[in-house]
Amino acid sequence: MKDSSNEASMKNLKTIVGIFFIFLGIISSRFVLEKFVSPYAIVELSYRIPLELISLSLIVLGFVIVFLKSSFLSLKKMGQYYKYSAITIVSSILLFIFFNGVLYGFSLLKDAAYYREQIFLGYRQELIPLYATLKESEIPKFLYETWSRPYVYEPYTQFKERACKGKYVNVSENGFRVTKNQGPWPPDPKNLNIFLFGGSTTFNYGVPDNETIASYLQELCGNQNSKKNAYIYNFGRGHYFSSQERILFEKLITSGVKPDVAIFIDGLNDFYYYSDEPLFTENLRKFMEDKGTDLLSLPLLSAIKNFKKGHEGEAKIKGAVSSESEYNDLPMIRTVVERYVMNKKIIELIGEHFNVKTFFIWQPVPTYKYDLKYHIFAGKGFGRFMYSKYGYAYMEDFIKKHNMGNDFLWLADIQENMKKPLYIDIDHYSPEMSHEIAKYVYNFLVTKNVFYTKG
Repeated sequence: MKDSSNEASMKNLKTIVGIFFIFLGIISSRFVLEKFVSPYAIVELSYRIPLELISLSLIVLGFVIVFLKSSFLSLKKMGQYYKYSAITIVSSILLFIFFNGVLYGFSLLKDAAYYREQIFLGYRQELIPLYATLKESEIPKFLYETWSRPYVYEPYTQFKERACKGKYVNVSENGFRVTKNQGPWPPDPKNLNIFLFGGSTTFNYGVPDNETIASYLQELCGNQNSKKNAYIYNFGRGHYFSSQERILFEKLITSGVKPDVAIFIDGLNDFYYYSDEPLFTENLRKFMEDKGTDLLSLPLLSAIKNFKKGHEGEAKIKGAVSSESEYNDLPMIRTVVERYVMNKKIIELIGEHFNVKTFFIWQPVPTYKYDLKYHIFAGKGFGRFMYSKYGYAYMEDFIKKHNMGNDFLWLADIQENMKKPLYIDIDHYSPEMSHEIAKYVYNFLVTKNVFYTKG
């Protein structure tokens, strides 16, 4: 009697539990939820958890429990199920953590090996002469400040330089790198305010604050016998190209910050980012595809997810650029130049409307009219920067056939006869080269009557 009573109680409990899970599965289905919450909320929830799969799993679990023999649900058997399940789950979690840790460590070592050369550890002796104002012991500290500032998010432009206060590298909370004798923020309308836009070569990765193009330009402008004090604001940012700079210029204007002069230094990154997609576009695309969760970004899951895709992509890349000549992609180069010209025109129109003088500088690059035997890093290869070699040749021919306007300055060949090291890594200017560019830009501004002299 006692055994029959226990069996009947277990059967009733089993039925109740099973029906509970079936009921839970039904009310968690999309069709039922739509009766109580908005479809938008359901869609948002579905982005994060697989509602239909959960609902089906609960219903199936409920039916399994209902039709399962009571003998399988004895306390002894339940204890065994729990024991084996707990061991399996904990072991799986530990293995998952272990393999993620291994893959993450591997990626860190890989990045460290890459950046070892990027921050000049293998070339310090050759580069010491380029840092005339720094002691040898100061160079590692300076390089750490240069490369230890991850970007931060910014609407529309996607990202910006992280604000920092260092001995050699300082970036304002307002988005510009500090120059020598930095002007006030917000800019005083009584001054001649000049905004500088460009990529990392304009920000001047690899040189201290007082040896950037902007700082040298500030010195030269400060020597002007002008009615107004001139101040340079360096809005150069790593990886930026003309499209991002245009958007940043628009953002500053719409925020009420209007310069008197805006200078855009471009060329290198326009060809590097030939697809017109900023640096983190692929990351954001993956974030959206993964429905806004970081779970699928874990090293192990990412490796599994991208294994086949990665091999196909690698093969495609290797097949696409198997020799240097294949960087001479004429349709792509033509598209880049046309996009640059369009960005230039839009910036000009904005500047004209808001009474801002705009000027455009086509910068030097190591792959064009420079003797690479003086380039310390040339042996490492230039990768996608090789697009500039052929893109610049096309651009030179383009400006001969098209009127780029009186606001355009071609500086691509100023290094042609400079038989000395001018780059402190693959593509960033040395202090001497930065000074040279600043002088050309300054003289250009003088010829355009940017400065209103006294008397």
